[in-house]
Amino acid sequence: MKNNVTCVVLAGGEGKRFWPLLTNKVLFPFFGKPLFDYSVRDVLPKEVDNVVIVARPSTKVVYESLTLPVKHSVVVQEQPLGMADALLQSKEFLPKHTPILIAIADDVADPLLFSELLKTAAKKNAFGVIPGWKVETYHDLGYLVLDGERVTSIVEKPSEGNEPSSYVYISGQYISDCTILFDQIEKISSEKDDVFEKAVSRLMEKNLFVMHPYSGSDATLKLPWHVLDVMDQLFLRVKSHRGKNVVIKSNVVIEGEVYIDDDVKIYENTKIVGPAYIGRGTIVGNNNMIRHSHIGAGCVTGFNTDITRSYVGDSCWFHMNYIGDSVLESEITLGGGAMLANLRLDDGEIRSEVKGEMKKTQKNKLGSIIGRGVRIGANTTIMPGIKIGKGTLISSGLVIDRDIPDGSFVKGITNYTIVSNKDAVHPLSRDEFKKKL
Repeated sequence: MKNNVTCVVLAGGEGKRFWPLLTNKVLFPFFGKPLFDYSVRDVLPKEVDNVVIVARPSTKVVYESLTLPVKHSVVVQEQPLGMADALLQSKEFLPKHTPILIAIADDVADPLLFSELLKTAAKKNAFGVIPGWKVETYHDLGYLVLDGERVTSIVEKPSEGNEPSSYVYISGQYISDCTILFDQIEKISSEKDDVFEKAVSRLMEKNLFVMHPYSGSDATLKLPWHVLDVMDQLFLRVKSHRGKNVVIKSNVVIEGEVYIDDDVKIYENTKIVGPAYIGRGTIVGNNNMIRHSHIGAGCVTGFNTDITRSYVGDSCWFHMNYIGDSVLESEITLGGGAMLANLRLDDGEIRSEVKGEMKKTQKNKLGSIIGRGVRIGANTTIMPGIKIGKGTLISSGLVIDRDIPDGSFVKGITNYTIVSNKDAVHPLSRDEFKKKL
């Protein structure tokens, strides 16, 4: 393997299935940094001396402004035409016959995966190395066809029950000669989004490709509830930290790995169970319970709030709320007593609608997915798996059981009757009740 490797970063795509979340997937913030930092910048192996980022038109300027440990350039994929087309966009930025490491920017695995994969490439002297992640359940990904450690082809998204092996490929494909790959891609046509897989499978007929087995965890940010999976993956990297000017009042219990940023205030009788992250300038009120959750910067989690296994972005305000297994993007307010329910009565798998199709979430606990700038009134309950679009206002005392489009105003009418009271108050004094307490 040559020492000078170019990392081609695939950061394009439309992200239409990410609604109601507005932030670009690759730039979605975790622990105060964009996902890109964890999936690419912080995990570049020493062999990489150049980075080419394939971006959407709307994010080109952002990627050009990034600081990376090596030189980088940005090319735009004008239309979201898949992985093979994205790779071809990088062609003009690469010298002929350059070895490349392909990074899928919305995919996060162990930080050492890329380095270990390049070690395998050097050891095996293979034309290509494919990272193979062993999965126990079906994943909507490309599956590897294997002959021992050799990869003989890739089957893109086979139907469930027809997987050729237990291994899917994830971010980090190494190809020793980009020119040969590009030439092969240009010869392939397909009505499906599997040109890359077909091109690489064709190369496997005459060149040695080996699998680098990966037994760790992996998370890809495709659908909005995948934010929780990525959060869990990144929590593996979190260590306890106390920032500057942190105020922690009496009777506060902090367990496990909890990162507390600067200027955080945590008030009496609150418990925080890690892994957890509390962003800069956030105020955690009295009697809070925060477990396995990400709380962004500038939030206020008011009295008696329970946040469990949830992602909360910046500038969110709560008071006496339950937030379970939910994703709240930013600038969201919940009125007193509002609840984000996360469990069906039958404990069954929760489904959620994506572009008109009901999708299995592979989760038995999933709360709400809420876009930026939403306000929810007091004592309103959002049922499991419901998504609420940006800028929506929801009145008090409602039960929301369907997705709400962007910019909606949701209100309901409570009917009640007032009549004269004819029931006498029970004569037993409340003092008698107190004696029994």
